[in-house]
Amino acid sequence: MKGYELNNMTDELVECWTSEIVLHIKERFGLSVRELAPIDMGWLNLKWKMETDHGPLFVKYYHPDRYKLHVRPERRKAVERTLQLQHELSKAEIPCPSVYSYNGQYIQETPSGLFYAVLDWVDGYTAQAGTLKTAQMFELGAATGKMHKWLQNVPLLDKPAWRPLKDVYLQEWQANWNKAQEVGDHIVMSWLDRSHSIVESMDFGIFESCQPGWLHWDLWVDNILLNEQGLSGIVDFDRMAVVYQEVDVARAVLTGALRDGQIQIEATRALMDGYRGYSGASNGALSRAMKMLYLIESIWWLRTEVREKSELRGLLGRFVEEMHWIENNWATLSEQLDAI
Repeated sequence: MKGYELNNMTDELVECWTSEIVLHIKERFGLSVRELAPIDMGWLNLKWKMETDHGPLFVKYYHPDRYKLHVRPERRKAVERTLQLQHELSKAEIPCPSVYSYNGQYIQETPSGLFYAVLDWVDGYTAQAGTLKTAQMFELGAATGKMHKWLQNVPLLDKPAWRPLKDVYLQEWQANWNKAQEVGDHIVMSWLDRSHSIVESMDFGIFESCQPGWLHWDLWVDNILLNEQGLSGIVDFDRMAVVYQEVDVARAVLTGALRDGQIQIEATRALMDGYRGYSGASNGALSRAMKMLYLIESIWWLRTEVREKSELRGLLGRFVEEMHWIENNWATLSEQLDAI
């Protein structure tokens, strides 16, 4: 990375980066920024709403401590690919922001080495997890189904980014256990005892018929922009990968419909009805998707690092809650969800 040391983001440094990006947008796209407002969401990355002479933009700066695009060209290529797919989804009338490109590149780089992306602005608001209205869930399901259908025509990568493999899960579980044991985190150790018992008894044969596909892979409330009538747009496609599309469905249900320890059945049914208008989802698919999501995310959230990082605990606590809901309802997931 040329130019800046980025571990300590002072106000002066942020102002310097902002000015450089604003100037670069003018030089590259001919857009004059008249005013801007920082958006305080996400970890490390800087985001702004920029008002220009051609309308509002969303601009995202990729912090090297998070993305390391300056030293990982393969990571830059992957993010560039997801931005291009997002732009093509937008052109196909899936509700998501279009992305500006320059000479075929969707990630822009300033002379000093700052990486950023420019997207159309989408008006909307984010809701608290578990509070999406029925109409909003229906439109989210329809948008997700339409997105998945379009993505089925995109060539797959050589292999999925993740597969439901018991031995791999248990290896990752062991690493989490070792860390919790090392620091004496008995709460996390109790979480891990439970997850180990669940996964050891799981029938992994239920996943044999699952087909890999492109998905958003980050459908939680912060990435779902709403209006009073329904959905304004889906945002933040950075995690987009080839995994299993049903994982998006399970994540959308949890983030939108889990409230006070209960899945809101009508909201869940609305999402599934919207989804089935564009993509297939057989009876039984949702409970299987919840189990697949648990295999992925219990490794992420049920670990001592989540509890240690106090500044992130509020953000991550919801995900821990969702994992515990799946555990508490493991024996009745099929009964609760398969008829929806």
